[in-house]
Amino acid sequence: MDISIKDFMLKQPNYPEVAESDKYYIILANRLAKLLTNSRLLINEPEQVRKDVILAAVGYFQDVVADAGVWRSFCSVCKEYYGSPLPLYPIPDDYIESELNEVDLRFVVWYVLEMSREERGLLSPFDPAVERTAKLFFTVLDAAYDDAPVPVELQMALDVDLNDESEAQRIYDLSYWLFWDCWFLRPAAREAMRRAQAEARRIIKENPREEDARPLLAELNRNVMVESVTGPLALPIGEWLRLIVDGVMPRREAEATPATPHKYYSALLRATGGKEIAFFSSYDNLEAFLSDEMGWGHSAEGHLPSLREADNFVILANRAKGILIAPDVAQYLAHPDNPLYNAATAAAEAHTLVTTPGRVPLDLLRYAFTHGMLPDARLPHDNDNASGSLLHANWDFLARLYLGPYSRPD
Repeated sequence: MDISIKDFMLKQPNYPEVAESDKYYIILANRLAKLLTNSRLLINEPEQVRKDVILAAVGYFQDVVADAGVWRSFCSVCKEYYGSPLPLYPIPDDYIESELNEVDLRFVVWYVLEMSREERGLLSPFDPAVERTAKLFFTVLDAAYDDAPVPVELQMALDVDLNDESEAQRIYDLSYWLFWDCWFLRPAAREAMRRAQAEARRIIKENPREEDARPLLAELNRNVMVESVTGPLALPIGEWLRLIVDGVMPRREAEATPATPHKYYSALLRATGGKEIAFFSSYDNLEAFLSDEMGWGHSAEGHLPSLREADNFVILANRAKGILIAPDVAQYLAHPDNPLYNAATAAAEAHTLVTTPGRVPLDLLRYAFTHGMLPDARLPHDNDNASGSLLHANWDFLARLYLGPYSRPD
């Protein structure tokens, strides 16, 4: 397996021009490729995935050498949100922020592999192959660290002024690289890119003349880039820009607490005797509650006919938004009023609430974790089922990683 010049340059902001320092890092990438091949690590992964792992490791190394800001920004947010510069992993005593660390490489290797899979949540961050691959890479990169040339092309954010209209093209170029090609943000934006590729194929089919398709494709790229979240923290590209360029932390939206509660919030609390959550085994039970207890009145078609075939419903009250209704989740939520809870089912399946986009509304997911309603939930590879397990200790980060846009407030 070889890393071609094109393989490497497609991840660089100066593509297709090859800078002098790029030659060094292309050789370095091929050293890692040869070592990975000879070690037979990740041998069952597709070749493109193994290339992606190598290029991400080199991208991380370049970023640290250049202090380009992508990795530093990620660690800064993690420290602000979670109290640690790195999620999932214990921080060793010799860890130095913004410098080369073996545990950082473990995260990078795991992250790229995990984001390449169709079914998420099955690969442990502590998988021995992940650890050995990171250790192998670290040995080479650590030896090269002091003498590696600074990849100045990756320092494109250092003197950008986000408030200067005359720099609009530079800002756009930086945004474009970060979203579409950056070693760190791109793996988590795969679904957005798939949708964009499908739309691009439609545009090309309907506009076979290149001069007609080109502006439509450019507009599509801009819209996807601006409207999508990306990276393992599910941030819009504008927030990544402010982080990398100006060190501005993304704003965490506080839950609004209106003086006057939503009418459905008040109605649910009246119907439940003051409780914010209720559980229903069947659609008929839910429909009867909505019609009679919530005062919605009777409907020949039913109030939620699209949910007629579902069961195990949860209703959650929200003072600002009213109520939300979620099907097929009550079996996972431990609560004194929930006879539908099944600990064995929760242990086997409740992680899908975090790993499967659209499985459950974000408000209910947050409520369940913050109110201790998922005591038996664990990732398939997590042997510790206590409250300090990998899932419970990292649920907010994992939700951002796996759910992407579904992890953002409405």
